[in-house]
Amino acid sequence: MRRKSFFIIFIGLLSAMIVFSAIQDNFSPNYQHQFSVEDPQLSGNLEGADNILVVEIIRTTNLSTYGLVSIKDRLTILNNNNNPISSILFGIKIEDSNNLIYFNAFGETGNTLSIERSNEIMDVFEMITIYLDVPLLPSQEVTLTVLHSYTNLISYELAFIDNEVTQLLVFQGPLFPLLPYTSKGVIRGNYLLPVGSTLDFHKQIGGMGILVGGSNIVYDLGANLEINHLEPFLVNLGEHNETYISVKDRFTSKLEIEKIDKDIYISPWGTIKNVEEITIENVGIIEVGLLSMKIPIDAINVKVYDDLGEILGVSLIESIDEVSTKSVSIQLYQNRVSLTPTSKFKFYLEYYLPPEGYTSFNWLQQSISINLLTTKYEYLIYEQNTNVIIEGCGRIDYMSSLPEALHNSGNTKVLVFSLENVSPLEKKYVLLTYTIDLFEILIRPVVFIMIIALLSSLFVLAIKTLKREEQVSIFKKDFIPVSEIREFCSLYEERNALVLEIRKAESETKRKKLAKKTYKNLLSKNTIKIDQIKDEILPFKKILMETNETFSNIVKRLDVLDAERISISDSLNLLEARYKRGKLPSKAAYQKLSDDFFNRQKKLDRTIDKYIQQLRSYLL
Repeated sequence: MRRKSFFIIFIGLLSAMIVFSAIQDNFSPNYQHQFSVEDPQLSGNLEGADNILVVEIIRTTNLSTYGLVSIKDRLTILNNNNNPISSILFGIKIEDSNNLIYFNAFGETGNTLSIERSNEIMDVFEMITIYLDVPLLPSQEVTLTVLHSYTNLISYELAFIDNEVTQLLVFQGPLFPLLPYTSKGVIRGNYLLPVGSTLDFHKQIGGMGILVGGSNIVYDLGANLEINHLEPFLVNLGEHNETYISVKDRFTSKLEIEKIDKDIYISPWGTIKNVEEITIENVGIIEVGLLSMKIPIDAINVKVYDDLGEILGVSLIESIDEVSTKSVSIQLYQNRVSLTPTSKFKFYLEYYLPPEGYTSFNWLQQSISINLLTTKYEYLIYEQNTNVIIEGCGRIDYMSSLPEALHNSGNTKVLVFSLENVSPLEKKYVLLTYTIDLFEILIRPVVFIMIIALLSSLFVLAIKTLKREEQVSIFKKDFIPVSEIREFCSLYEERNALVLEIRKAESETKRKKLAKKTYKNLLSKNTIKIDQIKDEILPFKKILMETNETFSNIVKRLDVLDAERISISDSLNLLEARYKRGKLPSKAAYQKLSDDFFNRQKKLDRTIDKYIQQLRSYLL
């Protein structure tokens, strides 16, 4: 027994030491500041701009009911200079400069190009320099894709149309890209109307501005019979260099995300968990009852909840335009309330990502490539803090992007990334390579096994202790009044014998086998003895009732049986008297009732004998 107890205590202490050594509450932050990237040596200028020709412009403008305007420009540049060029200029209106939240350029292979926003002003435009990955040689072409996103370009108004109040979304902006170069060839602008809205009015310019499919307005310069090219900064379009579009929408309004606190948990056991705390605000003029966002198509175990619990009305819908994502739709009116103007709502979005699509292994070294903006919102995000939490990380070998901070917590590394004014067009990929701490991987199953072993040992010890107590209680000797039980049983059996003798004599007298005088003498003698026995049995009865509850219950039960036996005897005498006076309907009825009473008497006799024998069993 001592050896088993020592073994259990040893396992418990060892488990506690391992757990406390693995859990460290001392969070020591190690900050790694972001190094500033040196500006490119070449800067954009207008030298040779007259010999640079834009031979194709395809503009796609996505108008969102949530207040953002996202533009994708596809430009094909021809260098007619005698010397190579290494950059081009792209202009935006100065009044829209503060509304620009995202700007990026990509080459023909999708590679990201360097850009420089040096606040260079040309006329009424801010010029942004886009650097080519390789210099563009004379008489060569290059195709670029420029993505830029703006806020506050859409105004919200309430108008009385068709005898009802309707929300109008009004957009006014440049018809084509603002470039300091001449443009010829295919020049087209597509304006995609918000989903669920209907067109109220759009500006038509010289045959341009055709509504296609009810959701797309096309401005094609080829449809203009007066102008077949664009001069720098759309000078030849004059006052028609901008479009004006208004749409009707009664169900959605301008929404903005105030803050997102996001945690990405990366476990060496092969799980990637994404948890986002989202604070969204309705800055529009009508209430909104539906929220939507896009998550990766392979996301599983999606949960949406807040401090009150699960949010109902959540549905997952596969995206039609993007095969790599699926939409999460939240109907607030199911068990929450719609977002009224100026109101805020905080909730949580949680889901898991399959590790095989993001991680790769090389023995104890693991690499993960993930977009920090795994969830895509159609709203402006003012601030997003992302914590990449790598569990069981020994050391980090490579980071494609330096974080704002790096925290160490035991064998867990926390990389902190911060973003501001996030656009739906933006992506933030990071590649991390780190070495797994083998001890951290092995310590968990060892701890779990030892805890399970400890609990099992405690369970076995408890079972054995209970069994031992039961065995001890079986052999435990309580105080039993042996002589009192013996006397009580003897007197009780003697009294029963006298009662049975009286009953037998009564039966023989009725059958005229015994003289009435003899019966009366026997009845008188036995009654006197029964009364004497009642007096003699009282002290023994009292002792048994005071000994324990078991004996007390038996004695009480015998008293009840005696009372019931007297009641049956009185009932038999009453039944016989009534039969003799002719107050019963028939002899058969009398016989049936008599037999029932006799059977009850016999059953009572057997029951009394059983309890007496039960008392006698304690004498053994």
